[in-house]
Amino acid sequence: MYIDPFVIRAINRSELRKRILLYLNEIYPSPTYLAEIARVVKSDPSNVKGALVGLGNRYNGSSSLVSLGLVEIVEQDGFKYYRLTDYGKKVVELLKSYNLYYNRFM
Repeated sequence: MYIDPFVIRAINRSELRKRILLYLNEIYPSPTYLAEIARVVKSDPSNVKGALVGLGNRYNGSSSLVSLGLVEIVEQDGFKYYRLTDYGKKVVELLKSYNLYYNRFM
């Protein structure tokens, strides 16, 4: 599967995006809600929302996890939940192998 280099660059530029992806990968295929993600990754909910969907000028919407196709929004009973996509799962696996490789040289 082809992984866009822009996606890897966007993730590597944000530690928060990386932590969110790793958490969603841990609970895959279950979706979860914004406050739960914020609690687990130890960040403010507004920052998590920015990483997931973009937020004004602080978070670029085109680099958000949803816009990159890594996370999907699941709406159920009027609530929004977030779940890793299949593409997101592949990207996380690539990042994990990438980190294992480069950590040997650190």
